[in-house]
Amino acid sequence: MSGPVATVPGLPPVDVDASFSDILDNLDFAGMVVVQARNGRWGLSGDVQYVKLSAASGPLGPTFGQANAKIRNTIVSLYADYQVGQSQEHELWVSGGVRHWSVSTDLSLTAGTAAARTANGSDSWLDPVIGIYGRRDIGERTYVSGWAYVGGFGAGSDSMVDLFGGVGYQFTPTTSGVLGYRYMSVDRSNGSFLYDVEQQGPLLGVVFNF
Repeated sequence: MSGPVATVPGLPPVDVDASFSDILDNLDFAGMVVVQARNGRWGLSGDVQYVKLSAASGPLGPTFGQANAKIRNTIVSLYADYQVGQSQEHELWVSGGVRHWSVSTDLSLTAGTAAARTANGSDSWLDPVIGIYGRRDIGERTYVSGWAYVGGFGAGSDSMVDLFGGVGYQFTPTTSGVLGYRYMSVDRSNGSFLYDVEQQGPLLGVVFNF
């Protein structure tokens, strides 16, 4: 995760540059679920992500004892899909819909020579989103899949991008595993609130077909 962030009113923007290990050290909980439902050439798809992080500083004395931060990031997406290509080996869909973002930060300073203080900030917004996703078989049990979405267009954020590509292995007719890489970026500015962040890293998941 990297980029300038200002989520608590009264505090200046901070350039975040957190590696995978940094985030893992401070991770309370994270989860992601992608759902697709189809009827003929039409379909619906959705994506839910939730991340909760907690971090604490070292001693700040003498004014304050320690700084503690709690960060929550929720993303919920819903799209309408239409199939534009299909064969025995591949399928391709176009999508359009909305993505809801919610970012919340709680900051507390324990007492030192000054009294303890707390501050918090949050923002939520909706982005229109368009994109494509698809899958192609490359072997009897292996396949590649991916998606590409763009959005925002100044309606919520100035811009947002969501890209994924991966390789899957079909264990059974209804279950497969996927290993890939996901990149996301969003640029949101609303008064003193600034969230211009890139998130990227490996993704490992299980796919169930019903």
